[in-house]
Amino acid sequence: MKIRIISLQQMKKYFLTGLIWLTTIVSTKAQNGDYAMGARSSAIGGSSITLGDEWALFNNIGGLAHFQEKSIFTSFKNKYGITEFTSLALGATYPLLGGTAGLGMFRFGDDLYNEQRLNLGFSNQFGIVSLGLNVSYYQLNIEGAGSRKTLMIDFGGRAQLTEQLFFGAHVSNLNQAKLSTVSDERIPTIMKTGLSYRPSQDLMLNAEVEKEVDQDAVLKLGLEYKILDNLSLRTGFNTKPFESSFGLGFYPGKLKADYSYNNNPDLGGIHEISVGYTFGD
Repeated sequence: MKIRIISLQQMKKYFLTGLIWLTTIVSTKAQNGDYAMGARSSAIGGSSITLGDEWALFNNIGGLAHFQEKSIFTSFKNKYGITEFTSLALGATYPLLGGTAGLGMFRFGDDLYNEQRLNLGFSNQFGIVSLGLNVSYYQLNIEGAGSRKTLMIDFGGRAQLTEQLFFGAHVSNLNQAKLSTVSDERIPTIMKTGLSYRPSQDLMLNAEVEKEVDQDAVLKLGLEYKILDNLSLRTGFNTKPFESSFGLGFYPGKLKADYSYNNNPDLGGIHEISVGYTFGD
């Protein structure tokens, strides 16, 4: 009979995995309420509040009006090397009524515990300001405890203050959707605001503050530098918990590919890969 010896590092990983997963299952408040996706955003520390790309459908619906393209895109994110901590997003955009409409789908977890969102958003430009609204159907499933469903509303805006300075703000779950009619369990409401300074077309510096009700504020800083016409390097960090990040984006023609790596000193790495395709001329 062979005896398998488990190292201290492996024991620590298994213990952390079990502890995090147990906490997730026991509490229906385990979801953090932040369903931001896209490797570009992750690579710059999550400071995406002023970005006007297709991933604004998930990160700040107010910025989607600046992406006047027909597109499809998807992203895969894994946290700490744990299969159960996997997020998948899929989206599509379409120019409509002078603005941009988007349809997105999000899923986190596995068969034991999972969260799913189906969201429909629209954003339009009004002078220097663009505003957007996202309506989402949300479902939480826990094996042995059933499922809970509700509607969420997100609202966001983006403004170009000068040629080089941009402002953004976003509220996720504006309606404070409940998870239960019996108790007062709700999906967290998260508010974000931030600035972006772009001294040239090749350089972007972002700063953002995120605040959840009854939680400490989180600071996010990010930098993106375009070293070639179709290649960008990115880095950033965020606090509470502290995570550093870096990544790159490669845009050959109508195809987009982004990669990010975030490092949590206590739990490990977070990898995300995003791919998109733009239709039309």
